[in-house]
Amino acid sequence: MCDLVAQGTDWVILSYVSNRAWEVAGTCLPAGSQTLAFYQTGDAHVLWRMCAPSGDLKGHLFHICRDLQVEKRRVSYLDLLLDIWIGSDGVAEVLDREDVEMYYREGKLCEADLKTIAAEEKRIVTHWSGLVQKMDAFLRDL
Repeated sequence: MCDLVAQGTDWVILSYVSNRAWEVAGTCLPAGSQTLAFYQTGDAHVLWRMCAPSGDLKGHLFHICRDLQVEKRRVSYLDLLLDIWIGSDGVAEVLDREDVEMYYREGKLCEADLKTIAAEEKRIVTHWSGLVQKMDAFLRDL
């Protein structure tokens, strides 16, 4: 279940609160942790800001995708599997590369998808702080 935080004509920020503990890239997110998810039409990624129940930042998770579309009551996209975790220390860690390779071998991802993944991975690893600031700007304007 998610809650609407803010919405524009081509973007939305949703809030999710986890009812169970889970882990991302070795970082524990206890039950009650909040994720703010930023979706913008045309972006090649989804951005999650993940915080402990106390509000302390645990990190940001980028999900590389394509065909991201934000509509009034719906968000849709095709997940291209590669995720990038930026811990609270600012260090980037690429996740799920083996899934990308397996899906490509099985014909579930094409060459164009691999090019999108590679380009967006490079952009995120190089410019993640600016991408996070874009989300922050929308939140500041609330």
